[in-house]
Amino acid sequence: MIPVIAIGSLKTSGTTTLALSLAAVAAAAEIPVVLIDAARDRDLVAWGEKPGRPASCTVEAAGDEAALERIVRAARRRGDLAIIDAGDQPEMIRAAARLCDRALIPVRFSPLSVCAALLTDTLLAGDAGKGRRGRDRAFVASAIATIPSRVARAIEAMMGRSTTPRLEIGLMQRAAYEAPFLHGGTIFSLPEDAAPGLDRARAEAATLAYEVGILGAAREDEAGEPMAQAA
Repeated sequence: MIPVIAIGSLKTSGTTTLALSLAAVAAAAEIPVVLIDAARDRDLVAWGEKPGRPASCTVEAAGDEAALERIVRAARRRGDLAIIDAGDQPEMIRAAARLCDRALIPVRFSPLSVCAALLTDTLLAGDAGKGRRGRDRAFVASAIATIPSRVARAIEAMMGRSTTPRLEIGLMQRAAYEAPFLHGGTIFSLPEDAAPGLDRARAEAATLAYEVGILGAAREDEAGEPMAQAA
């Protein structure tokens, strides 16, 4: 299992939803997990105060790099999985990436999101050689939706500028992923009538968690798969 995962992009692209979805899989698998809210809006902290938070999942806020490092070090000592929502602030994204074992850069299917993801990738590439040995990074698609073919081609061309791997699995655009922020709990504990598509969201999130390295070993053949679905 990869013990510390950082998620961030210079443009908000679903970092919080991705963090909570991965944490939900870990909690359902009875893996102790700490969600570290280092984003400006503190949506994870708000979620953690709602009913239904799994007992094996804690939420902590990190307002600066020192607090972030303290929380991550404590999680490592306990043997907990730590998932950092670094949000869209450059310094926090860099700090989280230096502390993690794997950094995820979420990408929505829009040129603006792709530009931000590529800038984030460049930002993290500038820190190569700093932080933990063996740490890596990858793009992950968030809120996957059908888009026009010409936009899909443009996105693929833009993403082709980076050699950073892209995970084969992403999260589709589903109301189920937003439901925990409204009702509390996770996609694994909410009742079926809370949101459409819960079964598909659970299977998708679990598959992504495996791909990321939360459930078992991370895959090694992550590069080269198209991210965009063309209409």
